[in-house]
Amino acid sequence: MMETFADEFVERLDVDSSTEALEVAAGSGALTQALAKRVKSLLATDFAPDMVEILRERVRAAGAEHVRCEVMDGQALTLEDNSFDRAACSFALMLFPNRAKGFEELRRVLRPGGRAMVSAWAGPDKFEAFGLLMGAMRAAFPGLPPPPAPPPVFSLADPAGFKTQMEAGGFENVEVDFVAREVEVHGIEHMWHVLTSGAPPVKMLLERVGSEGEGKLRDALAQIIEQRFGKGSFRITNVATVASGVVS
Repeated sequence: MMETFADEFVERLDVDSSTEALEVAAGSGALTQALAKRVKSLLATDFAPDMVEILRERVRAAGAEHVRCEVMDGQALTLEDNSFDRAACSFALMLFPNRAKGFEELRRVLRPGGRAMVSAWAGPDKFEAFGLLMGAMRAAFPGLPPPPAPPPVFSLADPAGFKTQMEAGGFENVEVDFVAREVEVHGIEHMWHVLTSGAPPVKMLLERVGSEGEGKLRDALAQIIEQRFGKGSFRITNVATVASGVVS
């Protein structure tokens, strides 16, 4: 789901073979792999040690010797000031407890003239995969308290607010717009994999309901998908808010 956006994000970073890049909260590497093909060097970081191990395996398998993977908190990067030409954080900074610090840290480690790209989800009405999951949650657990409004996953959904927060972090010439991507889904098994592979909010939700609840949720999702799309493959659209800015 995130990989469908990766090439567009790399284009917005404006990198080349001389670029030294940083990726914050890289997860399992949806953006990392696309970025690695275009830069001189890449440091991919994530807060979760288990996720970094998965990322290291993918990097090793790809033979990308110019990519390093390190455990690091995006709100407190253990990196020198002015260390990179480009920095990216894809579908993660929206979840930081201290988003302001996340923006400030991206700004701090960039050299003068550097550029950052940050992406987030554009809201429940524009993120079809999330809408399906929330519909299944309501059907499976009608008594479960709803998530905060808006959920953290949509904390950077508003372009104007997104721009303001990035500018407050020290970035200039900030531009924010929407990017839409379609995903072809090959039935419920594929949909379940798309929703549960590498997304921390979904993993926390599944931990909340337990293994028995997970089965109920999956059954409810299957019923919703069959009612809406029928059996077999179908297409859904997910929209991201994408911001880029430079440092002077």
